[in-house]
Amino acid sequence: MKKSLFQTKREDWGFVIPATLVFALGLLVTGWDFVLVQGMIYRFDMVNLVGLALFALGIFIRLVARRTLGKHFSHGLRTLQKHELIKHGIYKHVRHPAYLGSLLLSPGIPLIFSSLYGFFLMLGLIPCFIYRIRIEENMLFEKLGNEYREYVKKTKKMIPYIY
Repeated sequence: MKKSLFQTKREDWGFVIPATLVFALGLLVTGWDFVLVQGMIYRFDMVNLVGLALFALGIFIRLVARRTLGKHFSHGLRTLQKHELIKHGIYKHVRHPAYLGSLLLSPGIPLIFSSLYGFFLMLGLIPCFIYRIRIEENMLFEKLGNEYREYVKKTKKMIPYIY
């Protein structure tokens, strides 16, 4: 029997289901707000510009993170059998840039459409990602040990020099 390149360490339904529901609800409420409450009247102002900037920056950070990880990128929590810690590129500055990208682009969408309802719902993704990061980091501590501990000492989770 051929061995898989990947070993799934933990099921991640504690993140996937809540995050998907929050994101979908945020999009639905944004659409409802824009179509029914605002009457599909689009006024481009500073709020929309901030939303567009957050969305674009989030997409960019997420794409850079994915490209930097290469074969190590996955949507689920897993490690390669011969896993190497990626500490170059954007990962030299933060440990979880793909999650940062998602947390920037998600509230950016409702702001593009001036939906404060959708914006506040999208902020519900923050605890989902905090949970996901905790599980992922525990998995990486188990797999990589002291190498990951040293990386954690030198590199912030998502915001350089802050968090």
